[in-house]
Amino acid sequence: MRQEPSIKKSTCSYCGDAPINHFFSYCESLISITLDGYTTNFPKYVPSFLEHFANYIPVFLFKTLVFFKLAKFSSDINKANTFRSRVIWEEAIRRGIKMEQIILLGKPLDYYHALFHGKDIYFDSIPIPPSFMKVGKNWDDKAILKKEFIKKNIPVPDYFQLPLFRSTNIEQIFSKFKKPIIVKPKMGSRGRHTTTNINTITQLQEGIGVVRQICPYVVVEEHLAGDVCRATLINGVLAGFYKGRAPFIIGDGVRTIKELIEEKDKIRPDRVERIWIDQELNNHISRAGFTLDDILPKGVFLSLSHRVGRLFGGTTKEMIDELHPSFIPILEQAAHAVELAVAGFDCIIPDPTKPASTQRWGIIECNSLPFIDLHYYALEGKPRNIAGMIWDLWN
Repeated sequence: MRQEPSIKKSTCSYCGDAPINHFFSYCESLISITLDGYTTNFPKYVPSFLEHFANYIPVFLFKTLVFFKLAKFSSDINKANTFRSRVIWEEAIRRGIKMEQIILLGKPLDYYHALFHGKDIYFDSIPIPPSFMKVGKNWDDKAILKKEFIKKNIPVPDYFQLPLFRSTNIEQIFSKFKKPIIVKPKMGSRGRHTTTNINTITQLQEGIGVVRQICPYVVVEEHLAGDVCRATLINGVLAGFYKGRAPFIIGDGVRTIKELIEEKDKIRPDRVERIWIDQELNNHISRAGFTLDDILPKGVFLSLSHRVGRLFGGTTKEMIDELHPSFIPILEQAAHAVELAVAGFDCIIPDPTKPASTQRWGIIECNSLPFIDLHYYALEGKPRNIAGMIWDLWN
């Protein structure tokens, strides 16, 4: 049986299954986002030969570290840092491409070396040919993405970025949005320190505090209704479409929310993780007006998390063949706008099988290094060989 991702416990419920060091994340965000406006414009004035020189630096660095025996290469695929890298590696093996992982001071990194048609290539998890690497805006920045997509009439939720260096009238910002709203870090992935279903000023202030544990820059956003979907595009073409649903319960008018969760866990399908009752879950249902000990009225639907998929007690489905064709040109327009060879767009869509024009939906973020393994491990649907499409870029 194929090895697949599993839940990782974290001491911080707001980090979910992807814990990070809060202090280092805050400092990194402060520096990188603040300087981003300057660094993204700099390459416009750099001669092409200097760009090629810059691309060679990682190769030179790795070879130097190996020469001094500070680093080595490993051919053990089981040490792959992420399942994203693992599916790339598995496809390399199928194609007869030699691929190795870089081990630095005994620690496996998510950096790799491959020998492709006699040429050495080094890459961070996903092998993207240099000819496809265009230096542009930081599309992982949620505010930058939405600002640019609005110009091109690509659907996005309404948003507002809180200023860092001047005071903000929270009440005034709150009044501009239709409720509920979401607050999230300007940069980051995996839903870390994101608060959804905000309906009051107090909840907004608490959510801002949660964000600022890991990032000084905060984005307030319209809360779109629907499932979280991931559209992965390779060289501007839609390659996979995945839908994740958050765990939920439906009231019977008899049992408490806690009892309903426990009952749901008893009958959960294989490969679906249990629903963890933690601080984040308690806060999530409290914003809907409930506590664990409340009896959920009959027929009432209650979402238990903003996190989606089987690792959190929800469901997943790969459904590119069921996606309504009206979404495809919009998603491909988005891919051409960001000019990324590999792009993963997270979207909120009420029903992906119905026409795009008939529903309120939007792209909420872009991942320049997307977790393509999502398309391999869904509970339902036919897996998509995204890794094969990425290796095809080298042909």
